[in-house]
Amino acid sequence: MAIPVLRSLTLKQAIHAVLAAFVIGLTITAAEFAWTATRERTVALAQVADAVALVDGPAASAAWLIDAELAGQVLQGMVRANAAWAEIRLGDGTLLARRERPAGPASLLERAATALLFIDRPVVTHDLTTPASAPKVADSPRIGTLIVGIDTGRAASGFLAYVSAALVAGTLRNLLIGLAMAAVFHRLLTRPLLQIGRAVARIDPEKPYGQPLAVPRGHADDELGFVIARFNHTLTLLEREHDELRRLATRCPLTGLANRALLLDRLDHAIELATRAREPDAGRLAVLYVDLDRFKRVNDSLGHGVGDLLLCRVAERLGASVRRCDTVGRLGGDEFLVVLERVADRDEAAMVAQRLLDGLSSLREVGEHRVHLTASIGIAVHPLQGNGESPDSTGLMRMADSAMQAAKTAGGDRFVFYTRDMTDRAETRLRLESGLREAVAARAFELVYQPKIEAASGRLTGFEALIRWRHEGAAISPADFIPVAEDTGLIIEIGRWVLEEACRTATRWALDHGPVPVAVNVSARQLADPGFARLVEQVLQRHGTPPHLLELEITETVIMKDVRHHLPTLNRLRALGVRIAIDDFGTGYSSLAYLRQLPVDVLKIDRSFVNDLPHAPDIASTVIALAQRLLLSTVAEGVETAEQRHWLAEAGCDCLQGFLISRPLAAEAAEAMVMTAFARDEALPMTA
Repeated sequence: MAIPVLRSLTLKQAIHAVLAAFVIGLTITAAEFAWTATRERTVALAQVADAVALVDGPAASAAWLIDAELAGQVLQGMVRANAAWAEIRLGDGTLLARRERPAGPASLLERAATALLFIDRPVVTHDLTTPASAPKVADSPRIGTLIVGIDTGRAASGFLAYVSAALVAGTLRNLLIGLAMAAVFHRLLTRPLLQIGRAVARIDPEKPYGQPLAVPRGHADDELGFVIARFNHTLTLLEREHDELRRLATRCPLTGLANRALLLDRLDHAIELATRAREPDAGRLAVLYVDLDRFKRVNDSLGHGVGDLLLCRVAERLGASVRRCDTVGRLGGDEFLVVLERVADRDEAAMVAQRLLDGLSSLREVGEHRVHLTASIGIAVHPLQGNGESPDSTGLMRMADSAMQAAKTAGGDRFVFYTRDMTDRAETRLRLESGLREAVAARAFELVYQPKIEAASGRLTGFEALIRWRHEGAAISPADFIPVAEDTGLIIEIGRWVLEEACRTATRWALDHGPVPVAVNVSARQLADPGFARLVEQVLQRHGTPPHLLELEITETVIMKDVRHHLPTLNRLRALGVRIAIDDFGTGYSSLAYLRQLPVDVLKIDRSFVNDLPHAPDIASTVIALAQRLLLSTVAEGVETAEQRHWLAEAGCDCLQGFLISRPLAAEAAEAMVMTAFARDEALPMTA
């Protein structure tokens, strides 16, 4: 950027140098003028004194002889010499003779100069004594006085001439000195600064490092050299900081692998190369999404320190299993991404994926701990075979992620290639999740109630509350949206709403018709919540629901997953008077020892065992016998045929539930059934 001349340092410097020269010069000139004025005064007085000495004899003679004519001649000579006026007075003060030079008009400058030189209007007074040739007639030799006035005008004119010449010469001198100073400053300061500025301007902002400034000639050891050295040192420090920031911005601080930002950049570059490749096979790339199986267990059981060490070892194994041209990065947590460039075909990608799995499975020890590590790998290949899609880096990662989820769902320790239906399922799930969040906010659900009857008499014993949801005009199966609610944590809000609605309904039925228990399903997240028992207590109190009218159904798998953790919550619920049922009993891995300790009231026989009746009754009969031994009630769910109902009643099952009895009913229809049952006295009496 060019600097305007009027604002340039050179001009400012020149102006200040000239002004400084003028100030100094004028100060010196003023001192010279004062000295010259003193000198001129002294010279003028000395000249008059010399002239007086020359005319001493004639003047004394004229005074002795009292010769006015001679005296006038002497004084006239004095006036012509350098006096403004002169006079001779006798000893008694009588004026003998006086002569004056006519005074011309004086200018203002002359008057000022006269006032400066001769403030007191000086005169020279000389005593006249008796001539040597004359006889002595008195004791005192003094016979008169010669008085001479200085010609101040002539002295002032000479002083003004000198001052004028001195001012002109001084001005030229000061100007030349100022310009010389400006030139020296420009040479030593301004020009080097301008060179430094141009060098700084040439530095590339994108790559400012590695371009140190050159020290101007002759300034290696002075202040400019020091400034440039510090600037170059600062550039070096900035380069180190920039490298560190770039490393932190593009690398995982734990493993040193590429982070998400760098992975996306490398993946974009690989996609561009693959797209421009003339031979599709030569330009194909593969993205491998790697997720460790059950890594959370390592963190929970061995601690995060061991977990971090394990991640570092995994990073080493992954890096050692691919080529140098490939990229390995960590997305976060236990998720890694491998970008394989120039892959020949799917078989080569599969071979690399298997090598990764083998390398991870061979990792047996981390520190002092033994581990068994497996992983799930999803593979997306670009360009897709037989597909016109051209996904970007984010799209490829999403595809590989979908394939990885499929591998994990299949049990892990395997790799799965991406297919189009995975994206369709993922998009469907995203839409379902979005709609589910809106439904939770709007409470856009409804409860239906499936009745349960006594197996022997057929009397109504209660209902199971089942949630229903319609989205975009279609009914969504709980089997589809409940897992999504579990994964997203929305099940907590949904479960709270179901609990509130079921208790409100049970209370209304009890007040209007009679007590009928209502069963509510409890999810794993709800049961794991430390405040769940307190929530149940608050809901019961808020709606005035008798605790024995609420039954909580918990699947066997959920309870047995962590019995010791769930047992305090179950005991608190049982202390409230709430009934507890184990749903889908027989499908999990129950321990009879724990089953005796659990505060359970009901075992529900899973519909898969009921479907086998009456041809394969072994498991159903075992569950019924076990419940009788433990003094527990039994409910058979999924009863759809008369043969199943008859067998269960004969086997001693307490209650039945299924389409044979009734499909799930809307709240109004269920209430009508309650009203009818109590009107006919067909509902079982309930006791707290």
